[in-house]
Amino acid sequence: MKLLFGIFPILCAGAVIYGSLFARAETSAKIAPRVLVVATYETGKDTGDTPGELQFWAEREKLSEAILVPGVEHSLLTNGKGLYVMVSGVTSRSALALMSLAMDPRFDLTHTYILLCGIGGADPKATTLGSAVWVRRVVDGDPAYEIDSRETPPEWPYGTIALGANEPGKVPAGATDAPAAGVSEESSGGVGRIVFTLNRPLVDWAYALTRGLKLGDNEAMTKDRARFSAYPAALAAPTVIEGDSLGTDHFWHGAIMTRWGEDWVTAYTHGEGKLAISDCEDQGVVLAVDRLGQLGRVDPHRLLILRTASNFTLQAHGVTANHSLFDGLVTSSGYIPALEAAYQTGQIVVHKLLDGWDEYSEHIP
Repeated sequence: MKLLFGIFPILCAGAVIYGSLFARAETSAKIAPRVLVVATYETGKDTGDTPGELQFWAEREKLSEAILVPGVEHSLLTNGKGLYVMVSGVTSRSALALMSLAMDPRFDLTHTYILLCGIGGADPKATTLGSAVWVRRVVDGDPAYEIDSRETPPEWPYGTIALGANEPGKVPAGATDAPAAGVSEESSGGVGRIVFTLNRPLVDWAYALTRGLKLGDNEAMTKDRARFSAYPAALAAPTVIEGDSLGTDHFWHGAIMTRWGEDWVTAYTHGEGKLAISDCEDQGVVLAVDRLGQLGRVDPHRLLILRTASNFTLQAHGVTANHSLFDGLVTSSGYIPALEAAYQTGQIVVHKLLDGWDEYSEHIP
């Protein structure tokens, strides 16, 4: 026993030294992506078949190295040159994957530029099929009251109402946050922020780099656009623009729901915003980045969102909403061009950041 007790302090000291060396090695060996591209889904294989949002990045950037991350279903992919791409999953659940990655002790994302890059539905009043939208604001469309359309008062245009309001198209006076359902706006414990404004100088910088890009077009898209003759923006060829996105967990479609989306963005931005494109993930990702920023795990000022239009948010004249959704969406002429536009537009900004890393690592454009 005397011998064991004599050795014990030496063993403890050795363990402390070893642990300290291991901690330093772990810190020095942290994986620090320069750019993280977030794709929300992939169909089938990562390469060589019908593409999702990941595939063009995986193929063209030669992302051959895979890293398993607990809490993220799809392996993180990298080419070993500072670019990493993750598949987050769809809807606001994408936030969980991003938080899992950021909280993994192997990673340091404090200087990482995050680019959420995916497709969405275009409001034909704002843009057209195949266009790319650098998102300025994300508006969360999920916290809401809702009455079935068959039971709404006849004078209401739709049955979705902001929490704290009592009629469509309005929000509580001066509201930037949503109160808890059934609680007045003066009460504490509300839902939280609805409008998230991205770093405008960074968004403008990305837009300036890509605004002159000629995006892909084809005869099928021209034919489909022609059915939206009431909307001049929808008839134009695809371009790169800036605009606001509306994120919701449910995939909505149709003229009535589009009016709701337009009103929702206008109301919550107090007339400053305008719906350009809709999707199912932006609201989750911006909230995750906001919280991770508070934890010191990411820099919220380094977030970019690029959405490209694979379809319109409403049906063409003479077409029912359900036909437009269930038949037209699956075979949309804008699907592949939108995926191409996402990669072609996004990669310009990604490579600018990577090539200028000596500057951009510390100084945000």
